[in-house]
Amino acid sequence: MGFKVLFPTSLSQEELKQDFQQARDLGKVRLGERNCYFTRFSGNLSLPYDHIVRAWLRQEEVNANLCCGRANFDQFFLMVQDQDGTVHKGEVVSKELGKEGLALISQYQPQAEIGYRKEA
Repeated sequence: MGFKVLFPTSLSQEELKQDFQQARDLGKVRLGERNCYFTRFSGNLSLPYDHIVRAWLRQEEVNANLCCGRANFDQFFLMVQDQDGTVHKGEVVSKELGKEGLALISQYQPQAEIGYRKEA
């Protein structure tokens, strides 16, 4: 299991692995005590909390054609913006887990702006 570290960190690969393993699993996002992790097919993205500027929950509607008709599903994503302005998107299992994730980010990084705001 490899980690792509987005910003320089003093954590070794073994420390990242331990933090990842004990982290709160929200789906494609895990929140450890030291870093936020986005699970990818090719590995895990590691974002230290002190580099998070803003976080919010995004809901997307999915319309699907099924054998018995059409169905609508909602997907929820935890959106995290780092200090470089890059927005990272990770699917969470439910809206409740997404809100829990926002609360944890707020706890680990009190300076982060929590919630969506429209850009000017």
